[in-house]
Amino acid sequence: MSSEEIIDPTVQHNASVRRVLLHMVLPFVLIMMTVGAIVWVGINSYRTTSEGVSVLTRELMEATQQYIGQEVGDYIAPSAAGNLIAGGMIEHAPPLVSDKVFYSYGSVMLQKIPQLQSFYLADDLGNFTLITRSATKDVQDRVRLVTGADGKKFLQHTLYNAAGQVVGHYDAPANDYDPRTRPWYKNTANKDTIQWTQPYLFPSDKQFVMTSSLRFKRDDGHEMVFATNISLNELSAFLDKIKIGKNGSAMIVDANGRVIAGRNLMQHAQAAGWDPDKMVLDPKDYPVFALGYDHYRVRGFGPKHVEWDGKTYIAMASALPRYSQGWILLIVAPENDFGSFAHQSSRQSLQFAGIVTVFSLLLGGLYLRQLRRTEAGNRRLSVHQSQVAQESGALQQVAVTPHLFDPTAEPLVITEQLAQVTGARRASLWRFLHDGAAMVCDDTYDRTQNTHSGGFEMGRQELGKFFDAVEEGNSFFVSNAATDERTTRFERLVMREVSTHALAVYPVHGPHGTLGMLALEEPVMLPHLLYFVELMASIAGTRFVAQSTLEAQQTPVVAGGGLPAPNAPPGPTKSDNLLMRADEMAAVTGASIYPSVAVLVVSFSDPVVEGNKETATLIALINQLATQVQSVAQEEQLFAVEVAGHRMICMAGCTTEPDPTALFRLANAALKMRETFMGALAAADLEPVFTMGMDFGPAFGGAVGQAPTVFNLWGQTVSLAELMAESAIDPGTIQVTERVYASLRDRYLFRSRGSFFVPHLGLGRAYTLAARR
Repeated sequence: MSSEEIIDPTVQHNASVRRVLLHMVLPFVLIMMTVGAIVWVGINSYRTTSEGVSVLTRELMEATQQYIGQEVGDYIAPSAAGNLIAGGMIEHAPPLVSDKVFYSYGSVMLQKIPQLQSFYLADDLGNFTLITRSATKDVQDRVRLVTGADGKKFLQHTLYNAAGQVVGHYDAPANDYDPRTRPWYKNTANKDTIQWTQPYLFPSDKQFVMTSSLRFKRDDGHEMVFATNISLNELSAFLDKIKIGKNGSAMIVDANGRVIAGRNLMQHAQAAGWDPDKMVLDPKDYPVFALGYDHYRVRGFGPKHVEWDGKTYIAMASALPRYSQGWILLIVAPENDFGSFAHQSSRQSLQFAGIVTVFSLLLGGLYLRQLRRTEAGNRRLSVHQSQVAQESGALQQVAVTPHLFDPTAEPLVITEQLAQVTGARRASLWRFLHDGAAMVCDDTYDRTQNTHSGGFEMGRQELGKFFDAVEEGNSFFVSNAATDERTTRFERLVMREVSTHALAVYPVHGPHGTLGMLALEEPVMLPHLLYFVELMASIAGTRFVAQSTLEAQQTPVVAGGGLPAPNAPPGPTKSDNLLMRADEMAAVTGASIYPSVAVLVVSFSDPVVEGNKETATLIALINQLATQVQSVAQEEQLFAVEVAGHRMICMAGCTTEPDPTALFRLANAALKMRETFMGALAAADLEPVFTMGMDFGPAFGGAVGQAPTVFNLWGQTVSLAELMAESAIDPGTIQVTERVYASLRDRYLFRSRGSFFVPHLGLGRAYTLAARR
C-alpha cells in the first residue's frame, strides 16, 4: 500500500476537536462573557454615570473658560497691542506729522473697534491731543490743548463725520489741566511696558472705562505717552449674553476682588457710588462668586465644588491674558445643569449598544488585522515584483544598447538606468587618469532635469582622502557628504551646485585594481538593488579597460597644432601687460582688424582682508591661480592673457586671417580654468568667487605705447564677453553668447539661460557652457 493511501485517525480526530472548539465552545464562551458584561454594567452604571457627569461638567466648564478667556483677550488686545503699534508709528514719525499719524490711527480704530472709546497722546512738555467718540453717532471729536495769547489754556474741539469732513468745532476752557499729572501718564514713569489705570466712570455717557498707556521716546528725544480708553460696558454686555449651562454666569475681578466686568455692572457701580474701590464682591449680592473667590485665594486657579443653599455648584477661577494685569475670570454654574441630559436617556439601550459595539469592534479588529497583514504582504510582493521588472527592463535596455563596450561611444545608458532604478538625483561615472593622479567624469545624468554632462576632472592633490576611499575598493554611503572627511571636498566641487547631500560610491574594479567609481547622489538604496549596481559597475569596468587600452595605443594630439618645442626660444617680448606672451606678438606692430577673435573674461569678487597674514595667504593663492592659468594658456596656445584688477581677459585668434580653431581652444581653456579655480578654492576652503563669460566674433586691437608696448583689444566681442561674465548669476559658471553656442553645440554641452538685452543690438540669448560631449 502506498503511503498516500494510509489514513491517520489521530489527525482526523484533531481536526474534529478544532472544529468543535470553533463552532460550539467559542460561541458559548462569548455568550457567557456578554451576560457577565451586562451584569457588570448594570451594577456599575450608577457610579459610572455620576462620575461621567462630574467629568463632563468640568470639561465643559474648562471649554467655556477657554472660550471666554479667548474672547476677553480679543476684547482687550486692540487696546494693549494697539499701544505698541501706535507708539512705534509715532516714535519714528517726524514731529510735524506725529499728530496726523495719531489722528489717522485713532480715527480708524474708533470706526472699526466698538469697545475703544478714546485715545490720548501727551509729551513731557505738556502738549496733549485727544480723539474720542462724540455724543452724535458716527461723529468723532478731535481735541487739542492750546495756550492762548493771554496765556490761558483751552481745549480746541473739532468734530469730524465718518467721511472725514469737519462738521463743527468749538473751544472749551481747560483751566489748569496738565496731562502730566493724570494717572494714565504718571503710572508709566520709568517703565517701558503697558500700564493700566483703575476703572473710572465717564458721567456724561455712563461709560465705565479703563486706560492702558505706554511711554516711549520720540526720535527728537522727547518722551511721549500714548493711552487708550477701553469700555468695560461692552465687556459686561458680552458676559451677560454668554450662556453657561442653564443658570451659570461669569464675572471678571482683579487681584484685590474688585469687580471689573460682569452681570449688572452698572447697578453694582451705582450702588457703590461710582467708586471703583468699593465695587468688591459682596457675599450678600454674589454669594456663590464670593465662595469661588475665597477658594481661589486659598487653593489657586482651577475648578472647585462649593455648596450654597443645598445645591452643589462648580466655581472655576482662571487667569486672563497677560495684557489684563492680574484679572481673574470667575465662572459659576450648578453642577446638574450639565448632567441632566444623561439621566433622561435610556440607560439600558446605551449599555447594550455599547456591549454590542465592543464585541463587534473586537471581531472586526481581528479581521482587519489579518486583512491588513495580507494586504501588506501583497504590497511588498507587488513592490518587489515591480522593482524586479524595472531592473530587468533596465538591464535589457543596457544590453541592447549598440557599442556598449566601445570606449569611443558615450556611456549615457548606464547613468540613465542607474538613476532611474535607484531613484538617485544624479548618477555619474568617473574614471582614473594618469596612474590615479586624477579622475575624469565620463558622464553625469541629472534625473530631475533629464540632462547629461561630463568632462569634469578632479585631481588627487585636491581630493586625496576621497581618492584613497575609492581606491580601497569598498562601496560606502554617507547621508551628509559635507560632514564626512572623505567626501567634504567632493561635495564642495560636485554636489553643492545642485544642493544634494547623500552620496553612495561604488568602486569600479579592474584586473589590476580600482579603475574608477559610480557615484549616486540622493539615492534610495534598498538592499536588493546592490547586485544591479555592482553589475553596472562591472560593465563600466569593461569599458574602462577598453578605454585605457585605446588611450595607450594613441599618440596625444593637441587640437589646433602641437605645442612649441621645450627648448624653443620664447617669442619677442613686446607687451608688458600679459601673463603669457604668444609668438604671434612678434608680428603686432600697430592696430589690426581680427575677423574671428574668441574672448574669455573671468571676473573675480573683490577680496576682504583684515591683516597682513590674510593678505600674504591671499597673494599666495592668487599667484598659484596665475601660474596655473599660464600653464593652461600655453597648453591651448592662447594669444594672450591680460589681468586688470579683479578681471582677467583671455584671447585667441588675434590674427588677420580667420583661425577656425581659436574658439575650440579657448573653450577647452575655459573648462580647464574653471576646474582649476574651483579645485584651488575648495582646497583653501573658499566658495567659488568668480564668473566667466565668452563671445566670438570680429575685433580690432594692437600694441600701444612705447618701451614697452601694451597690447589692447576693442570691439563688441570684448564687451559682450564682459557682459556675460558680469551677468552670470551662479558663481563658477561659464556664460556664453548665442554665436558661441551655435559654433560649439556639436562638441560641447550647454544649458539655456534665457534672453538678455544689449543697447544698440537688441535682444539675444545666453547659454551656460557645461562640459565637452
